Amino acid sequence: MLDINIGVMAIMAMIFFITMFFLKIWLFDPLVKFMDEREAKLKNEMELISKNTEETKEIEEEIKTILQLARDDARKTIENAKLKAKEEAEKLKAIKVREIEEAKEALREQLEVEKKKILSELLKDKDELKSLIENKLRTVA
Repeated sequence: MLDINIGVMAIMAMIFFITMFFLKIWLFDPLVKFMDEREAKLKNEMELISKNTEETKEIEEEIKTILQLARDDARKTIENAKLKAKEEAEKLKAIKVREIEEAKEALREQLEVEKKKILSELLKDKDELKSLIENKLRTVA
C-alpha cells in the first residue's frame, strides 16, 4: 500500500516552510505593503475630494452671494439713473415751459405796443378824416 516515509515528509515540510518564508519576504510582504499604501493613498484622495467638494460648495455659495449683490447693485444703479434722467427731464421741461411763457409774454407786450401804435394812428387818421368830411360837407352844403 502506501508507505508513509517520515523523512520525505519532513523534507517536504521543510521545503514548504522555506518556500513560504521566501514567498512571505519576496511576495506577500511587498504585496501587503503595496495594498496598504494604495489604501492610504485612496483614503487621502477621498479626503481631498471631500475637502475639495466642501470648498467648491463654499465657493459656489460665495459666487451666488456676489452675483446677487452685483444684481442688486446693478438694479439700484439703473433705478438711480432712471430717477436722475427723470429729474433732468423735469428740469428741462420746466426750463422750456418758462422760456415759452417768457416768449408768449414778450409777444403779448409786442402785440400790445403794435395795437397802441395802430390805435394812435387810427385816432390820428380819424381826426384828419373828420376834418376832411366836415370840409366836404361844408363845400357841398
